[in-house]
Amino acid sequence: MKGIIYAVWLCLLLVLSGCAAKVTAWNGKTEYYAQVCMTIDPTNLQKYVDAVDYVFVGTVQETIKNVISEKDDYSTYRIHVDKNLKGELAESVICAKEGGLRKDGTMLLVASGEKKDTGIPEDGRQYIFMANAQLDGSLLLSTFLDDRPYSAELLQEYLEYCENEIPSDEEFTALDDIQSGEE
Repeated sequence: MKGIIYAVWLCLLLVLSGCAAKVTAWNGKTEYYAQVCMTIDPTNLQKYVDAVDYVFVGTVQETIKNVISEKDDYSTYRIHVDKNLKGELAESVICAKEGGLRKDGTMLLVASGEKKDTGIPEDGRQYIFMANAQLDGSLLLSTFLDDRPYSAELLQEYLEYCENEIPSDEEFTALDDIQSGEE
């Protein structure tokens, strides 16, 4: 009998140890783990909008994965597309974003010189997003200005940026593989 209980306990322990957390809560601490070199000036939104494939108003339906590691530093989100401003997206999309949370809840974000990422999207909140299509068909949210909280004033600004894009020879680099966090 002890052998059976021990075997069941061991199997349960092995199964549970393989279940790594995919979503955790922010503990209030933020660190910047990467410095990126931007080829496009993030303060010139008319050029920035030209360089991205999509600009849209969206509501975060679900955080699929926000726990990141050295091997996988992308969070993934299911976003309802409320309004397409540039490009045409389906009603619901899965987007990846550089940065996320450590298992202890510390937020890890990227920076470029004086420009710093402001955070990660929150479930249920509406934002204006900018994203690029990736080689595998997924979407990567822009490193900066990717998730600005929605307001009517900000929507008008982005509509003007989209209407008055300044062509740029620069493009964002596509990543080969972004995992959706689904198995």
